[in-house]
Amino acid sequence: MTVAVEFKKVSRHFGAVKAVDEVDLKIDEGSFFAMLGPSGSGKTTSLRLISGFDQPSAGSIHIFGEACETAPPNRRPVNTVFQDYALFPHLSIRDNVAYGLMVRGVRKNLRHQEADEMLSLVKLDNFGDRKPAQLSGGQRQRVALARALVNKPRVLLLDEPLGALDLKLREQMQEELKALQQRLGITFVFVTHDQTEALSMADKIAVFNAGGIVQIGTPEEVYHRPRTKFVADFVGSSNLVPPQISLDLGGQSCWSSLKPEALTLTKQEGAKVVGTVKSIRYLGATNRVMIQVGETELSALLSNTADHWTRGDFVGLQVKPGALYAMEENT
Repeated sequence: MTVAVEFKKVSRHFGAVKAVDEVDLKIDEGSFFAMLGPSGSGKTTSLRLISGFDQPSAGSIHIFGEACETAPPNRRPVNTVFQDYALFPHLSIRDNVAYGLMVRGVRKNLRHQEADEMLSLVKLDNFGDRKPAQLSGGQRQRVALARALVNKPRVLLLDEPLGALDLKLREQMQEELKALQQRLGITFVFVTHDQTEALSMADKIAVFNAGGIVQIGTPEEVYHRPRTKFVADFVGSSNLVPPQISLDLGGQSCWSSLKPEALTLTKQEGAKVVGTVKSIRYLGATNRVMIQVGETELSALLSNTADHWTRGDFVGLQVKPGALYAMEENT
């Protein structure tokens, strides 16, 4: 499979701050790749290094096999969709989309034709004569996508483009973005701090922390088999189970991750691991129950049709076979 983007020991330092520190990375052509991590983890800086808006302090960046770390943004086969969309308020939607083509000297009638085709692709037919102020947030996001795609990039970079949308519209746009990527077949590199976005949209996820990548894998691998405590806690809010409790629950004698939905509660009689219900939070179809086991607090996600517990109850703990995943210790 062709590699669209490759980092080889790439670093970007700002004085003593190591925003990106010796990162190795390969992104396959035609994939939907997510860079996931908290603020300051290095994901946005990595995106800027791909786009050419920033330059590495060390290492090399290859796009489709060609070294590009010194190439300006307009000489790279990439385009970027920003969180704030950066639309020109005085231009029509059609001219906003066609702006990159105008800069390249494309004739007006041809660039307007291509702009209208892109607007149709993002479901904004007949919106070309409007101004950005006349559009909703979701519509402006689609315009930004069309403007980026009209230049036919081989790699589309998306810098938290859904961050300004409300929850319902964000979920709708997640589905539309994924469908659009599959239809076009080009490489999408998506930066987000939202675990749900990354898990639901990406073919592969790189989890960033403190300027480095701590795990790369499919959504299923990252969610169910986190390598480190950081990944387990950040992606899907796993329980971090100490070695002795892990062993007593049928796992290995090491730090393990356990998803709340894989933990069940029983009567305490005969249970090897017993805890106390500390709190119960109603979540609609489920309840999140917090259980204190010695000095460790564990979370269980239980159906509302399951047995009902109250605060202060003593309960036994059980886990589904294979649900405890051994992690690298102390990381």
